[in-house]
Amino acid sequence: AASVLAIVLMIVLFYSGKHPMLIPIFYDYRIFLFGVIIFFSIKEYREYYNGGILHFWEGLVNGFITYLIVAMIAGAFIWLFSIVVPDFLDQYVAGTIKGLELDKQQLVSDGSITITEEEYQKQVALLRTITPSVLTLDYIIKSLLIGFPLTLILSVFLRRTEDRFKSRSTAE
Repeated sequence: AASVLAIVLMIVLFYSGKHPMLIPIFYDYRIFLFGVIIFFSIKEYREYYNGGILHFWEGLVNGFITYLIVAMIAGAFIWLFSIVVPDFLDQYVAGTIKGLELDKQQLVSDGSITITEEEYQKQVALLRTITPSVLTLDYIIKSLLIGFPLTLILSVFLRRTEDRFKSRSTAE
């Protein structure tokens, strides 16, 4: 269900004029989506399959598997959609090149990290040859970067160990 929601969100964003692959990572819809699905996945595992107990590592494994599955299914959709709707890939390339052009002055001469004009042109040429597979890999890697910190936080937040919840009368 989460993968379908991710796909629907990508389609809606694309056809509303906001390319889903060009959204800055801090404003990415995956932050909220992954947060919700990881939370409910870990909570369901803890409550219904593990007797109300959750160790930190169990939360990590559960969360990782959850967001990896969503990322892989949505990534497969991106690959297929890029082939079926070539404008998806073309708009991504155009938007990325436009972003590079806006930062060109800083990249070539003013910034703390500078590149030569030749290196800049080489990067633009490489962008023009991008394939659906590269776009898919980019989506999956960014999903991992978003999902892992969320999983860490939620695994700590939702963990419960037996010792913490034993009643005092049985311990005495």
